Amino acid sequence: MRFLRTHPLVASAFMSPEPAEVEVAAKVRRTRDELRDLVLEAGRDLLMSEGLGTGAEHLTFKRVLAHVEETTGVRVTNASVIRRIWDNQEEFQLEVIRSVADIQGDLEVEATSQAFDEAVAMVDLNSPELRRASLSELIRVTCAEYISSASTSDAAIQMALATYISANSRSGRGSPLVESFRMTNDRLTRRYMELYEAGLQLVGWRMKPGLSLRDAASVISALAEGVLMRLVAEPELLTTIPQVRPLDGAKVP
Repeated sequence: MRFLRTHPLVASAFMSPEPAEVEVAAKVRRTRDELRDLVLEAGRDLLMSEGLGTGAEHLTFKRVLAHVEETTGVRVTNASVIRRIWDNQEEFQLEVIRSVADIQGDLEVEATSQAFDEAVAMVDLNSPELRRASLSELIRVTCAEYISSASTSDAAIQMALATYISANSRSGRGSPLVESFRMTNDRLTRRYMELYEAGLQLVGWRMKPGLSLRDAASVISALAEGVLMRLVAEPELLTTIPQVRPLDGAKVP
């Protein structure tokens, strides 16, 4: 019996084999929304690292899904996204671009709103002169914070996107992209309008007849965006502009 148990031909009948060390990749099922977020993030990452070019044509499913696997280890197939999340590649590219504008725009609004709240805590409304000076300072602070939060590489992509869309809107090309960008711009403008309305109410001012709060919000944003473009050529531009802070009751110059 001992011979049978030690004989190589029959040993397997009496011995339990050692478990093989096999690495098995766990399959994680993701919801449609989780998969959308994962692929969109990869698309935004590529757009930020490679730039806009002449559009988003370089954001192909093949390249983006390869980037997902390279950065996260998650393998996503075309069948997982085409007609399940996006009807086609163009629709995906449009959503990547729209999400860039949305995310960067929201970051700028949040930073500007926080600066506004901090400045409000310092206002002095004891005289008409101080109310006027306080309103001016609120505008200056919010614009300065907007310029600061928009002076990033992500914002540069957004500005390039705006230029690209402007060119497409004049040529008649890219109408879905133009419409999408206008919707984002309209949403962000309404948020700035709420901010400026709060400032006007605080100091007891109102818009002149014939002008709307939307006019003011659009002009302020256009001015700040123009400054951002100019800073590319003249980085020292803002250092020569005096910054008056008459919010603490000090004498207004």
